[in-house]
Amino acid sequence: MNEAEEIIDRARSLFDAAGVAIEPATGDTILVLGLVSTPERDLDDFAAAGGRTILRGFIRHAKDKEDALLDFIRGKGYSAELVGELGYSPSGRPNLKHLAVAAGLGFQGKNTLVINPQFGPWLRFMAIRTDAPLATSGPGRYTREESPYCEGCQECIKACPVSILLPYRLRNPDWCLAAVSGERRGELAICDKCVVVCPVGERKTPAA
Repeated sequence: MNEAEEIIDRARSLFDAAGVAIEPATGDTILVLGLVSTPERDLDDFAAAGGRTILRGFIRHAKDKEDALLDFIRGKGYSAELVGELGYSPSGRPNLKHLAVAAGLGFQGKNTLVINPQFGPWLRFMAIRTDAPLATSGPGRYTREESPYCEGCQECIKACPVSILLPYRLRNPDWCLAAVSGERRGELAICDKCVVVCPVGERKTPAA
């Protein structure tokens, strides 16, 4: 096993999903990591304070895993930096959903989330920028195409409480109640209705 394979193997031992994509804007290698969000491991636990978003779920459940992987990659002599805060980018730059699709971790579904065949829409993504010689996984680039998991299904669209969800896009992203950027009625109001009704995958925390 070479060093690149060791890094991917380590990533997959710490996270529920891992793949590699190239960031289109920079050409950088991005290691895309996914953890399943469950009631016991709630990665959707966000809070608004002082005009910024506090990623409480990521702090509790992802930070130690990220630190361990960063140390492992650096120990191999390569650079490794989290993209955004705790590997997550509330601004949407870079777009982690697009990178996850490019890395082969699923297809973007009608609810605009990445639908993974095993975990459905419950993976929450983080990213590490590195110069390690990692080969891209999956298609290697994001393409907007219909998800094979969404054929004939409209459950997420029917469940949207503010009726902004169209197949594969949002009518008005600013009014999505699951958005964690910007100010919306003075506080965050995390909505998961389009996620809960998705019939694909399991919301189950894998054994550590």
